[in-house]
Amino acid sequence: METERVRGNPAGITNTHVANNIRTARQAIGMDLRTLSDGMAQAGRKLSPSGISKLEAGDRRVDVDDLIVIAYLLRTSPAALLTPPGKATTLTGVPDDYEPEEIDRWMRGELVLTDEGLFNYWQQEWVICTDRIHYLETTLAGMTAPSQDDPEKPQAHPKTIAAYQERLETARARARAIRERGVQLDPEGRVFNAADYIDNYAQTHQPGQTTARSTLS
Repeated sequence: METERVRGNPAGITNTHVANNIRTARQAIGMDLRTLSDGMAQAGRKLSPSGISKLEAGDRRVDVDDLIVIAYLLRTSPAALLTPPGKATTLTGVPDDYEPEEIDRWMRGELVLTDEGLFNYWQQEWVICTDRIHYLETTLAGMTAPSQDDPEKPQAHPKTIAAYQERLETARARARAIRERGVQLDPEGRVFNAADYIDNYAQTHQPGQTTARSTLS
């Protein structure tokens, strides 16, 4: 007896992530199934409310064209719907030894999951982070210096100083996390070689300059 032929591959973990993300995004903006269904119909992608419900439950595969329309209607992006939620990193066909941040940036097109891609990303993050720490330390030193009008008082208000100290601690924690990942990627420590970084990115960043790409503000 001939075995029944199964068309296509079964849905994988990425489909599960997308299903969960669609439901979360829809509920976040208070959109009901009917409204989403009507919006898809207007875009030429008919999908009934029950069909969307099955999709969100993982009982129906997510079509890539539907994904684009759904992302638009839910005021999010295709990358956001594809990215594993929370700190999950498991994706169909992708090894699970990557960091959540790496998966997130890969989904956003900000790095390639190769040895070189990861090395370049974390080296750049290290320079940005250490530059940020230097800026915050210098700024705090000026804030906490005695006022000329009252030598017993700092230059800035205590709440402002506390806010900058909190930013500095966040930056230092970020630096520790980058160092841990950097050593995993290259035990020789080349990730932290700022001179090597400047040779590669001289046109985009120099130490001592604040960069628009910083994620620590």
